[in-house]
Amino acid sequence: MRPNDLPLFPTLAVELVELIADHADSQSLLALRLVCRDLQKKTFHHFARRFFSSIKTDLSEESLVRIDALSQNAALRPYVHGLAFMLQNGVGRGLIWDRHPWGPLSAPLEVDEIRRLRDNLVKYLTNCRSFYIFCRYPEGHPDMNHVTVTDAVAVFFALVVDARLPVSSFHLIYANKHSRTLIMDMRRIPKMLYRQPQFKIVWSNLQKLSLEQYLTLDNFGFLLELVLSAPNLTTLLLNLGSQDLACEFMHELAETAAFPKLQELALFRTSIRVSDLMRILDGLRENLTALTLYHVSLPDNNWAAVLKHLSQGFTALKTISLYYLWATEPTKELLSFPDIHKSPTLSDMPDRSLHTFYSEDPKSPSVLGIEYSGTKMSQILSLLQNTALPT
Repeated sequence: MRPNDLPLFPTLAVELVELIADHADSQSLLALRLVCRDLQKKTFHHFARRFFSSIKTDLSEESLVRIDALSQNAALRPYVHGLAFMLQNGVGRGLIWDRHPWGPLSAPLEVDEIRRLRDNLVKYLTNCRSFYIFCRYPEGHPDMNHVTVTDAVAVFFALVVDARLPVSSFHLIYANKHSRTLIMDMRRIPKMLYRQPQFKIVWSNLQKLSLEQYLTLDNFGFLLELVLSAPNLTTLLLNLGSQDLACEFMHELAETAAFPKLQELALFRTSIRVSDLMRILDGLRENLTALTLYHVSLPDNNWAAVLKHLSQGFTALKTISLYYLWATEPTKELLSFPDIHKSPTLSDMPDRSLHTFYSEDPKSPSVLGIEYSGTKMSQILSLLQNTALPT
């Protein structure tokens, strides 16, 4: 647009202005809104959706005051769909917290700012039903005079259980930038939280659940109940750490869980036996549309059986992502697909969308991962089965 055209810009139809705003980066959108009031009105929807769809708190007094002010804005508050607990730089500053001698915060809802957050979620932020808790650094074991990320987890559950919020999405992500799972301090979580009837009511609404947490004997039962108490899940992501305890966790899921509505399953850095993986997949046979396996280990070393199993009867499956598949017995070996591009099957798939990912060794590159989306899933899985080799 030429400078001489700028006076005409505010007169454009709302639809054209929204199209331009949709393609503008954040700084350009803010600059556009400063031109005049007409453009502020015509770009309000994109502005609110981009900057207020997810709001953040570190449970500090300052951040909670900002959320309180936002909740009073009748125009902006319907756009808020997610609340993220971003806790890298400390937790709960400016507030006074009481704690039981045995660990958990004694009465988080008696803190005025926390009680106001609960009320705002109930009365005003009525579209905010997705929640995210991020821990990007090891919590360690600080003394109980400090408020930590795990305390924030306890505050979250106190909020939603007391208010009986119909939580639709929950993401508990204890992982750093290298995707290494970290560990909660379970002393700070109320015991038997998941046995409360109010918790069962709240959690039965859950549709999307992500748990990235290194399994220990302390957190095993808590994390397992978060999954088992969510029978209406459509999306489940688990990142548990590739150790024997993860195998036990997945075995308990295979034996106990039922997910009649689950459509997307993603396992990251997790260990699972072939029989348990097949049992879980069998329970998802009719509805599973997307499967991701990333750094998954099979102790009993039979990826061919898994690929064959997936190629038979999973009619809804449209997307697979397989990276760094490990077999750990009798020796630890990584699955590769060295001859996949030589197969004539690929040339017969006009709708194919197959992407391959190679090892980082330039001297002997090998295909260690694939992504595929399309209608020829059984053929692709059969091809993977026939070309898979340990490295």
